[in-house]
Amino acid sequence: MTTLRALWEVSLALCLLAVLALLVLLVARVLAARFSGRNSAARRRLLPLLLDGDPATLEPLGRAELQVAADLTIELAEMTRGSERDALLARAASLGVVDLLVKRMRSRSPQTRLFAVEALSLFDDAREKVVGALDDRNPDVRLGAALALARYREAPAALTIVNKLNVREEENSLLLVSLMIDLVETNSEAVAGLLFEKDLSNRVKVAAMDALAERGGEYAPLLAYMARDSEGEPDLQPRIYRALGKTGHPIGAEAIFEGLGSASWTVRAAAAEAVGRARLAAAADRLSALLEDPNYWVRYRASEALLRIGPTGIKALREASDSEDPVVRTAAVKMLAEGRAR
Repeated sequence: MTTLRALWEVSLALCLLAVLALLVLLVARVLAARFSGRNSAARRRLLPLLLDGDPATLEPLGRAELQVAADLTIELAEMTRGSERDALLARAASLGVVDLLVKRMRSRSPQTRLFAVEALSLFDDAREKVVGALDDRNPDVRLGAALALARYREAPAALTIVNKLNVREEENSLLLVSLMIDLVETNSEAVAGLLFEKDLSNRVKVAAMDALAERGGEYAPLLAYMARDSEGEPDLQPRIYRALGKTGHPIGAEAIFEGLGSASWTVRAAAAEAVGRARLAAAADRLSALLEDPNYWVRYRASEALLRIGPTGIKALREASDSEDPVVRTAAVKMLAEGRAR
């Protein structure tokens, strides 16, 4: 009986726990529905004020509605432009949205601070607060502030921003390139100057080069110089060749041709890729020679570049497809087949 009684008591306890859990879920659902209903009601009331209210007559909102107004302002700002957005932001400021965002910048949560920084950058009169976020203890918040300021061309000098970001090798490269592209629009010479700063990480320099390459041939001579000057830096030189090829300008051809003969396979592969990007048909013979390279990736990039440069390269690939060397023949045949698949 003792064992049966123990089992009965355990079963009863489990049932009570299940009922309690069910009650908790029901209460949570009721509270969530009530909160959602209040949130929806607040949005319906605030939407006309933000879209058509008179800033002079609007008064600051209470805490609950103010949070809704902040989220709604960001949503509407993404869908408006010009004078409509300016009027929207003026109404939001009158309701107290800016004050709330400033308070959020002191939050312990980096995500909350980042949201506040990005939202505050919309308000012309509040961007000085965003400048202060460049000294935030969290690297993501600092980067978000830099991106927000650069978007409106109000960022400090490029070197100042980079020093504040304290960029390390693991930083998000896509966001860093986006930042550099925005900075190039404001002061391309300052971004170019980053390439000569010895203490900066390669990640920053690569992002700067990619941004400069977006301007076409304007900075091709500088990138060509950097490609030669970085010999012996296997982590950096291949990236310079990729940026040089991205410019698509023939002024970098000589430097790229030198890269094809590098002792480093990573440099040879990057230079071959640059040939294809820049459509340098004059390099067909050099690329054909690289089809015999001992490294697979060099052979692949060389064959890919031959395909990209057009008729001259395709002719070279067809000739290589009949080669007695199985390595050369395989590289050419595969790329020709890939070209047909495209």
